[in-house]
Amino acid sequence: MATTIRLLEASHGDSILVSHSSEVSTFNLLIDGGPAKAFGVGPGRRRPGPLRIALDEIKEKGQCVDLVILTHIDSDHIKGLIEAFKTEGYLSDLTKRVWLNASRNISDYLNEAEISENAIPFSTWDTPETSVSEGKTFEQILDDLDCWRREVIVAEEVIIEGPFKFTILSPTDKHLRRLHYIWPAEPFSPYTAGEKNDYDQSVSDLLKNDAFAKDISRTNGSSIAFILEVEQKKFLFLGDSHACTIVETLEKLGYTKENKLAVDYVKLSHHGSHCNTSVEMLDLIECRSYLISTDGTKHGHPHKRTLARILNAHSDNIIYFNYEHALKGILLASEVAIYGSRLRYLNREIQI
Repeated sequence: MATTIRLLEASHGDSILVSHSSEVSTFNLLIDGGPAKAFGVGPGRRRPGPLRIALDEIKEKGQCVDLVILTHIDSDHIKGLIEAFKTEGYLSDLTKRVWLNASRNISDYLNEAEISENAIPFSTWDTPETSVSEGKTFEQILDDLDCWRREVIVAEEVIIEGPFKFTILSPTDKHLRRLHYIWPAEPFSPYTAGEKNDYDQSVSDLLKNDAFAKDISRTNGSSIAFILEVEQKKFLFLGDSHACTIVETLEKLGYTKENKLAVDYVKLSHHGSHCNTSVEMLDLIECRSYLISTDGTKHGHPHKRTLARILNAHSDNIIYFNYEHALKGILLASEVAIYGSRLRYLNREIQI
């Protein structure tokens, strides 16, 4: 038996494929789909992106995507999925089940009136590959495919899917209630990350003058984050979740500085933003391997302040990047000898 984790090169977004193979079958878990170009680029998205290539491999093996988790509705997580559902022969045919906290099922969960303005659009391309009718919402498509049960995924739940055990850490009821309003067009928020990186500052200076400015994005706060367990291995997938939410839920589950959550890998929240990884959160986690998903082209991600916090948390901590060029320029010349071996390019899938 084996488990693999692939951090697909989804530009500035997230798209992660976790596969568990036994002697008789393989269970494929897809977490997010990145921006649209993660599925395809060029006219009609005909030139395959990394998500489409990964799905082609699944198709060639005669497998399916047993579970798709859309952590939240920001475009760098959802648009690649929508493109993969639009295109004939891909997720609309391959997917067995979807987790999605859409406005529609959140309203049901809160016993509130549905907010129709929040429906996720599902417009089609004018290409022969696209067979889905115009005008339906993403939620309607999932209903038609009978792969979405409209359940709300909420903190402290424990869910079993195939060989995987999920302990949900985010969102809480509070964050779901904060989403019950008419969603504006997706803006850039100065509270989640700045456009400029902080690579001109030293690790020591960042730690000396460290102050945590928390993410206040409502959509990030609604992000599905979880502990994933399979065959005595544990992984922490944080989506774009808020650090304070992760701390709150971990403490409710009994974790402390003295009784830390031990995991094999942590996929860092929000592409390494300093607003989503706090020292308080790191103090509750026992882990030596941290993963960052971004090409470094948006919002100054990953922030060096985040990396400094992780490097300082334990002398053996290693941070892995899914783009090699995203490492360039982070360390000052004087820091390369000290920290260079601890920032690494992940040029292959993780095999457990």
